Amino acid sequence: MSVRPDRSSAELGGFIVLAFSAVYTALAIPLAAIVAVCAAASLAAVVLSLRSIRWAWCIYFSALCANGLQFTVSNFTVRPEYIATPLFLAALYSYTCREPDARSRSPFAVGMTIGTVGLVSVGLTSGMLFAPETAASLRMAVQLGVALIAVVPLTRVALDHGFVVRSGTAILSAISTVSVAGFVLDPSTRVDGLAFEPNIMGCLCAGWIGVLYYFAGDRAVVTRQVLFLAGPIPIALILTTTRAAWIALAIIAVCVMVRNATRYPITIICSLVAFTLAVAYLHEVYYRVGDADTFLWRVVHVIDTESGTGAYRLQLWNIAIDQIAARDWSAVIGTGLNTFPQFNPVDPTNVAAAYLSSMWLALIYDVGFVGFAFFAVLGVSLFLGVRHKKQAIPLFAALAICTSVTNVIWFAFPWVFMALTVTASRAGSKSTSAARDARRRSHHRGRPRHRVVVNA
Repeated sequence: MSVRPDRSSAELGGFIVLAFSAVYTALAIPLAAIVAVCAAASLAAVVLSLRSIRWAWCIYFSALCANGLQFTVSNFTVRPEYIATPLFLAALYSYTCREPDARSRSPFAVGMTIGTVGLVSVGLTSGMLFAPETAASLRMAVQLGVALIAVVPLTRVALDHGFVVRSGTAILSAISTVSVAGFVLDPSTRVDGLAFEPNIMGCLCAGWIGVLYYFAGDRAVVTRQVLFLAGPIPIALILTTTRAAWIALAIIAVCVMVRNATRYPITIICSLVAFTLAVAYLHEVYYRVGDADTFLWRVVHVIDTESGTGAYRLQLWNIAIDQIAARDWSAVIGTGLNTFPQFNPVDPTNVAAAYLSSMWLALIYDVGFVGFAFFAVLGVSLFLGVRHKKQAIPLFAALAICTSVTNVIWFAFPWVFMALTVTASRAGSKSTSAARDARRRSHHRGRPRHRVVVNA
């Protein structure tokens, strides 16, 4: 009877000593403590990811959402997704080794590979040949490569989409909830979560809502719990005051109404009436809203190219078009990734380097028509790989709209979101772990094997 108290006392004493040592180290040598904590967290992340694809996905998705967190190493900006991406790829490989049936094939994987390799290769080549700052252009090529490298592997593995959607929604919802709470405390700010800027946060939220729309047809994936968790995400999107994301959200909302027109006709009619009244009110106050920094001004001028940031973006787009038209044969492969600020170190406001916000125009500027062709091959291959293309249109449209005014090509989240729809189309081609578990349970109950049917 005396063994357990002694053992408990020893464990308690050891815990106290460990806690005292940790606190003393943190106070005496804070840098060492930070390094130790980071090392322990990294080791735990590696072990958990390689042992469980669910842990790997949660860590990877969290890194995608935290693209605004960064630190600099030798003039190179490092973001969480740079570290999480190779770990996630290793976890995918480990998962397919444990679960061979999780491997999937897509006839469009070749097109995705060609588009990815071609786009990055053209960016590297043009950067080395024409970029004023070659090192800066090559760093952007690395960032683009990190963003794209997980696309094809993701489309080759059938994941548990119920968990993928549920966990992703929970993570982004938690970030959105904290961000909205911060906005309530300080309404003068724009919600940006852990993203690089509010516009990126708006695009992130719009993209994930598009993913939810795609999977909404499967009640086993988008459950009531998921819909409840997703509540703060559109609120955070609206509070980012990103007008392109607002338009993307409106398009998805229209698609939701069309899908549920026969099930909830009264709700939809009331929503349309409320929207009509809101538009009428905004038309009345259009010329009475003077402060361009207010939320209402952005709502009223949701599509405005004559004033504010809309006019500023249009001015920069015209400059980019003029510079592209003035090029010689270098227009074929561009001048290198993210070279517009290098050729325009001062913007029209004389504040900072110019930023070419439109991804579509930036592609032609950076990688020319050849690089744009590779991008088209990648995008078309992704869309062709989706089985339920009608359900994927809102996601692809939302990302296309957001990227028209904010270039998110450098971040991994839009590519991962699109790849998930391709993975979903292949998930039914192989027997899943759940099906195998059902067979094993049936076998243990003594049920004859020939009566077990698994959809191929």
